[in-house]
Amino acid sequence: MREYLTVTNNVKIEESCDVIVVGAGVAGIAAAVSAARLGKSVMLFEKGTAMGGLATLGHVCVYLPICDGLGHKVYGGMAEELLWLTFKYSYNTLPDCWSYGVDTVENPKGRYATTFNIPAFILTLEEYVKNEGVKVLYDCVFSEPIMEGGVCKGIIVESKSGRSAYMAKMVVDATGDADVMYRAGADTFDTKSIVSHWTYEIDKATLEKGLASGKALDAIRMRWFGLRPDMDNSKATIPTFYGTSLNEVNGYISLAYSLALDYLKEHQTPDYAMLTWPVLPQYRMTRRITGMEQFIPNEGYKETSVGCISHSMENPAAIHEFPYGAILDAKLPNIAAAGRLVAAVDYGWEIVRVIPCCVFTGQVAGTAASLAIDQNCALQEVKIDSLQSVLAETGITIHRTPEMLTGVVSEKKFRDPKYIKGDPHSESLKH
Repeated sequence: MREYLTVTNNVKIEESCDVIVVGAGVAGIAAAVSAARLGKSVMLFEKGTAMGGLATLGHVCVYLPICDGLGHKVYGGMAEELLWLTFKYSYNTLPDCWSYGVDTVENPKGRYATTFNIPAFILTLEEYVKNEGVKVLYDCVFSEPIMEGGVCKGIIVESKSGRSAYMAKMVVDATGDADVMYRAGADTFDTKSIVSHWTYEIDKATLEKGLASGKALDAIRMRWFGLRPDMDNSKATIPTFYGTSLNEVNGYISLAYSLALDYLKEHQTPDYAMLTWPVLPQYRMTRRITGMEQFIPNEGYKETSVGCISHSMENPAAIHEFPYGAILDAKLPNIAAAGRLVAAVDYGWEIVRVIPCCVFTGQVAGTAASLAIDQNCALQEVKIDSLQSVLAETGITIHRTPEMLTGVVSEKKFRDPKYIKGDPHSESLKH
């Protein structure tokens, strides 16, 4: 039998603003900056001590393609903007045929994508967000929404200062796990995730390769501990974990650590070094909202579309229209979802979880929150034509163009193991 303790205390209201964004991954950054650019005061809360989420703290340092593989740019707006920010102060692997703002490339020699340096991107994001006037608060763990009559008036966070309250007109949930919306009463869906822990390593062979080419990226190699997300893991015996409870998260972390330690015990040599280690569990999907609308791949034209998306790992990639209602819950008038927690069905969840689409949905959420304030209405009542217009002005393609209608259909595919040479859990970072 469980025992419960009732705690009552006063929580100080520290500050108020127009828009609060919870979670400073790429989705939260896009939401915060898009709202700030529309004249709103914005506070961005992050439980860690750096921005970027899985892309940085989680070591997923590959900005997957924002094109369809046939020469058509799919993701414009902030998804394209952040791709270029990843290498503002460091190396990149972007093909020469792609340049900022170009919509179409004939016979492209590679995808519109890049690998990036994690520390450089973290520092670039710090400069970028603060230059846009967003107030960032690190080391703040979201605790609960402040609800009055079904409306979220703000949030309570835990920090070194204890429990504090921050108030806002609109809130964006960019936690990755729908923590804000779930605790506010939204309908959600949970799933288990494979353990796929990325780290980076060097040894004599990689160092010699880097010295020969004169490129730092050649001296680093990526390693998976656990399972590869691009492979068929249906017969794997490694446990999977939910990402929405203390015990499950600790189970994930413990297994990832034990797999890495076993590898070190077997392979440690004087010329080998495990170079970095992620400080965020590398969950791909945990909990999402069910939404007022759901993103379902291959459905075609959507009147409520707020932009075109594609699965970055498809080649060629099918292009889809993303409905506005997929970032909303019918019961919550002033909380929007951003990132992998938006409403997407089955394979659609795989499509929306990657970096470009997380940035896209973040921009949509921040823009919608700003317009709801301007129009003095609930998020569900924002005029869809005005939202589409504002997003289109930033370079987002709202509906598929004739050039994009290639007849390609999205379907879940796995990499064939026979095409992976050598160690299947090790790979060069030069994508």
